[in-house]
Amino acid sequence: MSQRNFFYHEAILEMLAAFSEVLRQLNIDFFLVGALARDIRLSAAPGFMPRRATKDVDIAIMVGSEEEFEKVKKALLSTGDFTAHDKWAIKLFYKQAIELDLLPFGGIEGTDREVRIEKPQLFLLDVPGFAEVMPEAEVLRVGDLELRICSLEGIVLLKLFANADNPSRTKDISDIEDILRLYFDLEIEKIFIEHGDVPDMYSTTDADYMSLIGARVTGRIMGRILRATPDLQDRVLSILNEKTPNRYWPEMAAGLAEVR
Repeated sequence: MSQRNFFYHEAILEMLAAFSEVLRQLNIDFFLVGALARDIRLSAAPGFMPRRATKDVDIAIMVGSEEEFEKVKKALLSTGDFTAHDKWAIKLFYKQAIELDLLPFGGIEGTDREVRIEKPQLFLLDVPGFAEVMPEAEVLRVGDLELRICSLEGIVLLKLFANADNPSRTKDISDIEDILRLYFDLEIEKIFIEHGDVPDMYSTTDADYMSLIGARVTGRIMGRILRATPDLQDRVLSILNEKTPNRYWPEMAAGLAEVR
């Protein structure tokens, strides 16, 4: 997959190159999540075009404390290309043109998976699943830059959590449905090599045949991602079971339950 041509904006890639260099010097791990990760991943499907413009860039960074998070921000600001938001602790701007949200996770998290940042004013951020999906992130070459991108299954998982926390984020649901519609084409080798029994679970005459397979396999992989955190497994199952019924949610729930 890393040999394919992926979608990107030149200005965003320029920002990511500058960002990557700063975090490399600090030895801080990070990976792309959110809309940009979605677009990069789905752009590997023939004919894919982004549904909407990417307004900002979400980057998950692994830090051990608020002090380390502040160190990252100060290093970025010292380049002169990044500026800080006057209220939101996680938001920066690159050359006053590109919004960047830094999503800290790791040792900075409290026992409830909540991140608490005191400066410039109190900011609370829930980050369930970030630590779990990071090992699944894959390094891809985007333009001339190598970037660690959240996996498709990780994107679905994080969007389920985000939508559950804020149901008004209906775009999360449409993004998940887009991923499931394209999943078969994007992950066909994984499906038949690692989950060869799943295609036989559905009728090839079903109009949703490939999407149902994608949903089932996605559920299985989400279950594997969360195997060591049964509390999050339970939460995802609850989210899926409470969704307005469609053909995808039960299949994802069934796939996840298979690896509990």
